[in-house]
Amino acid sequence: MKKVEDLFIVDVLQEAKIIAGHAGLKRKVESIEISETPDVIHFLAENSLLLTTGYAFKDDPHALCDLISQINERPCSGIAIKLKRFIDKIPQEVIDLANLLEFPIIQIPESLTLGTVAHQLLSFLWDNKIEELFYAIHVHKKFTNMMIKGYSLHSLIENLGSLLKCPVLLLDPIGDVTSFSHHFRTENMKTVMDNVEEHINRNIDKYREKNELTIDVQNEQHSSFSIKLFQVKTMHPYPYLLIIFNPEKLPYPSSQLAIEQASTVISFTLLKNEAIKENGRLLENNFFASLVDGNITTKQEIIHMGKQHGLIDNLKYVCIVCKIDDDKHHTLQNSTDIMNKLYDYLYQILKKSFLKIDTKNIIFMKDAYFVILMQLPRNIDDTIKSSIEEKLKEFQYEAYSNLKISLSFGVGNFFNDLTYIPITYEEAVKAWKQGEELFQYKFINFYETKQLKELIRLIPEKDLRKFYENTLRSLSYPKNKDEEDLINTLFVYLDNNCEIAVTSRKLYVHRNTVKYRIAKCEEMLNYSVHDSQNSLHLRIALLLRSNFT
Repeated sequence: MKKVEDLFIVDVLQEAKIIAGHAGLKRKVESIEISETPDVIHFLAENSLLLTTGYAFKDDPHALCDLISQINERPCSGIAIKLKRFIDKIPQEVIDLANLLEFPIIQIPESLTLGTVAHQLLSFLWDNKIEELFYAIHVHKKFTNMMIKGYSLHSLIENLGSLLKCPVLLLDPIGDVTSFSHHFRTENMKTVMDNVEEHINRNIDKYREKNELTIDVQNEQHSSFSIKLFQVKTMHPYPYLLIIFNPEKLPYPSSQLAIEQASTVISFTLLKNEAIKENGRLLENNFFASLVDGNITTKQEIIHMGKQHGLIDNLKYVCIVCKIDDDKHHTLQNSTDIMNKLYDYLYQILKKSFLKIDTKNIIFMKDAYFVILMQLPRNIDDTIKSSIEEKLKEFQYEAYSNLKISLSFGVGNFFNDLTYIPITYEEAVKAWKQGEELFQYKFINFYETKQLKELIRLIPEKDLRKFYENTLRSLSYPKNKDEEDLINTLFVYLDNNCEIAVTSRKLYVHRNTVKYRIAKCEEMLNYSVHDSQNSLHLRIALLLRSNFT
């Protein structure tokens, strides 16, 4: 970026004089404008140098004060004025104001026309832009060749840092550092990197829109860094962030255009990497879908095929399923489509959430579910459940904070044999569906094993029938629809811990209807259904109902 003082190497300004505003010679200058109108302020671009003869102020040179005040606020670079044509001398109060504002006033030699001065100065500025353009093309070619030759993402970031002679960071879509230049190898700069990452992570939505900021870094020097952010877009719903430190100090001919050319090639590299990941993930999804569907049955086959996907024998296994809540109060619908679009984003947050648990997790998709297959050491006890629940809550919070989507989880039981993975998956799905019925959204529901039916099968049928009829009495064999409604209401009521609100919601009837039916059941049974022993007998009898009706 050229400054006003740089213009004095051009021939037309060799004999020019600086009348006022010497302290402002380091102002940026990007263009040259010629005007003789008093309302020129409406037509001047920022960082432009105004060339004039002062014709509009020939009758009142003191009015130049207003002009200088106005164009200083835009801000402009200064005024270059040709005297002796309409104005002989700049008034002292104008000079004093220019000095106060550090606003340069330059006197153009009388022998030159404004057109000649403008032409030479513009050529000087434009030559600079052309050089920056050629340098940007050079950077694009260099990085494209590196990509074609298979250079890694880290190599591209390292080379960009060397070209720009400044620190460079690349943050992934969730705000974590994914690559950085050699400048961050010192302990001091590692602290800087951690501070920047933490700062952006606190409000990543804001920084996806903002491209410049200054960050105070807590280190030995208590320094501040200005940084510029460039969005690097891929197929991901959110961009990567390329961060350039102290962009105002970039050596010539580095420019924003050169950085954008490099970031385009980095984008293609990320797209290539994502395509490779997606292909591997597709194979992984297909294998685990076949496994949990029961299409791969022998232990040897599971071990052989699963080894390449991270499946390990002789561990403890549990499946967790996750799904976007389909609720009318949330703006995102069509959960399958959304899960596919946000797959990589959710995958990254999910892996990050479970980093602190000593497990080897495998994450895949089955239908509209995210599935986490956790592999734990066999000596881990049930206290791990609280850690799992804590991490799932963290994941729920991050997904809602960053994406404004509500997620719910179903968790199966633990098994010590990998052939039982389909069972823990089925349990997790059942737990999710049960959670949806009970809680609707943002829940974490653990599957509870129902083993009573298996125990009942050991009892002779005649004894079971006698128990069934003695317990349900006249409701044992419903004679009409009203009695069917009574028995169904009783079943749902007891199965949901005698919660009237849950029962009414599940049966789609009014709370008073539930109360009436339960009271009617107690009248026909001639005992209270809320007595603990009666409640237990009724639950067992209702489990037997399908055997006798």
